[in-house]
Amino acid sequence: MNEKQEAPTHLLGESSRERGQTQTIDGSRGRRGLLLLFARLLRPALTTALALPILWGLALAHWHGAPLNGWSIALLLTATGAFCIGLSLAGHYADFQRWLAQERSTPGGEQLLPEERQISSGQDVFQLLYSRQVRPGAVRSLVLLSLWITLLASLWLGELVGWPLFFFGLLSVLLAVLSLLPGVRYSRWLWIVGDLAVLAAVGFLPVLSAYYAHREVIDRWVLLAAVAPSLLAWLTWTSYNLLSWRRDWRIRRGTAVAIFGPERALDAGAVIGVAAFTSVLLLMALGGLPLSSLLVLGSLPIFLRAFTHTNQQPLTPTTAAYVIDRSTQAAILAGLLWMLALWNG
Repeated sequence: MNEKQEAPTHLLGESSRERGQTQTIDGSRGRRGLLLLFARLLRPALTTALALPILWGLALAHWHGAPLNGWSIALLLTATGAFCIGLSLAGHYADFQRWLAQERSTPGGEQLLPEERQISSGQDVFQLLYSRQVRPGAVRSLVLLSLWITLLASLWLGELVGWPLFFFGLLSVLLAVLSLLPGVRYSRWLWIVGDLAVLAAVGFLPVLSAYYAHREVIDRWVLLAAVAPSLLAWLTWTSYNLLSWRRDWRIRRGTAVAIFGPERALDAGAVIGVAAFTSVLLLMALGGLPLSSLLVLGSLPIFLRAFTHTNQQPLTPTTAAYVIDRSTQAAILAGLLWMLALWNG
């Protein structure tokens, strides 16, 4: 009897260990899957596209006869990448805190964003926070890490080249903070000031930083040439609002899509894109750019296709993803074509 009783006990012990190992494996797979998902939500395509102003600044400096420095380029790209990641995460964190505040003050606030409970492939960091898959402290820590990387890279650039580069980096951070202030981000009209701050932080200042890092001077032609990449980079950045415009409307966040509707916002994006490319033609006519700059117009059809390919109402997530993908591709292509145009221009 004892031997018969011991056998099942021994088998149950093995089964418990196997179940424990299976749970451990499943847990580790779940954590790895969450890390991969979170890494994807850092928007590597957007971060790559926002290197466009850096590429324009480098190409202009090279065209004006300045030798390019590998250390400066690496630090510029590091600072820009960390800044863009930090700004994106900080925006989602601010929106989540805004939703929490509304939930506390609104009766039945738990029903404010019912669709956010549905976890899909198109989710963002807000949805991860909403579904408690990611803790707010983790996002806050990544934002602070990105901030320190941006400031340290800018400080190093300041030591290599001069204090203006640290000033540009610090000014970008201050402009980002301005765009995240509740009185600006969730205002009926002051959000325009926040958008202009982002336009300067992700577009205008990176062009000046890249150019100054190699020529140590800024002239009027660089200020004028910075308009096109700044607008294109800003359009790529704001196109992501198409995915969250319903949520933005509910939490009273001011964006062009939430205020004017997606159809008018897309039309405005097309006009701004055409204006950006037109500025390149005007600079060519004034003698500020070489004739080879026409090569950049090769990315114009992709931009126009992104913002004018549909009049579908209401805007679907699939259509929003299409606009984002095409605008991102156009920004990356514009940067590469610009480098090619001015490298031997």
